[in-house]
Amino acid sequence: MDISGRINAVYQAHQQVLNLYQNVNEPPISRPDLLEASLRHLETVLEELRTAYEEIQAQNQALAESRQQLEAERQRYQDLFNLAPDGYLVTSATGIIQEANVAIATMLRLPQDHLIGKPLLLFFPESDRPTLRTALAQLHQAPSPPVYTWETQLHPRKADPIAVAVTLTCSHQPTGAMSPVRWLLRDITRQKEAEAKIHRQAFYDPLTELPNRALLDTYLLKTLAQAQRQNTQVAIAFLDLDHFKAINDTFGHSVGDALLRQVGQRLQRCLRAEDLLVRWGGDEFIIVLALVGALADVRSTCDRLIAILQPAFEINQYTLHISTSMGVAFYPDHGSDPKILLRHADQALYQAKQQGRNTYCFYSPEATLN
Repeated sequence: MDISGRINAVYQAHQQVLNLYQNVNEPPISRPDLLEASLRHLETVLEELRTAYEEIQAQNQALAESRQQLEAERQRYQDLFNLAPDGYLVTSATGIIQEANVAIATMLRLPQDHLIGKPLLLFFPESDRPTLRTALAQLHQAPSPPVYTWETQLHPRKADPIAVAVTLTCSHQPTGAMSPVRWLLRDITRQKEAEAKIHRQAFYDPLTELPNRALLDTYLLKTLAQAQRQNTQVAIAFLDLDHFKAINDTFGHSVGDALLRQVGQRLQRCLRAEDLLVRWGGDEFIIVLALVGALADVRSTCDRLIAILQPAFEINQYTLHISTSMGVAFYPDHGSDPKILLRHADQALYQAKQQGRNTYCFYSPEATLN
């Protein structure tokens, strides 16, 4: 029985005593038995009231302690929410921001309270928004809400984009309804920069910043496979600079390095977006001309490559002149294996040098190398 029930029971018992008083003719004082019973009932009522009061006080104390614990938990949650290094957001099912921590506000260059009520999708690239809308819809339609993760960019106001890893999910509430959507956004800009640096070190020449042999291997395999599917040709040109050693010996390696960088920049201007210029090593370069059409197109490109190196190079206080010799091999006429094609292009380069340099030769199996 609860407290109010117990008090009511005592009250009813006391009423019975009062009824006894009303049913007797003698004054209560002449009926000690009734007076004693009344006092006992009164003591019982007081004891019940005291007990009830103590229980209510204990309940109030427990409630106050629970409130304090809840407030402490709420404050701990708020501290974790705001001190977390990653961006954390809570949005509606349509992506309207309801909560935002300090980290995400810092990423987006906006105060926390300014984010509330704004559509989160506005801070993602336009190309991502249809995918995000689909993910939000699927999130609330699925019987067991999935977890979506992907990498994209966050576009702050008046700041450079930030590379982020995004995770979003929601959960079922006890009522069966879906909870708001929770978003975790981790800034991976440094990670991406480190990956790009590792990739550049692995696949690009540090002096000229041109692709190196490792990238050439991958590119050739892909380009030759594409040419095979489309029944087209690929031209591979092997270049080296005529008498480059003399420049290095005369003016020093720093001048020679600067000359290699400028040569690479000039050669690149003669090529299409789908072509590849590689620094093979030393003063040697490889050019891959993808999806070649007519033979005349390759001759025209070779003529431009030779012509573009004819103007003088101004390096420090020196005026330098350099030329190039080139050998060209074709896929599939001169081979289908990258190593064979490179070897044949190198042999054609040697033929060009035999012809006096500053020219190019197409590989010919019949040519005699002396």
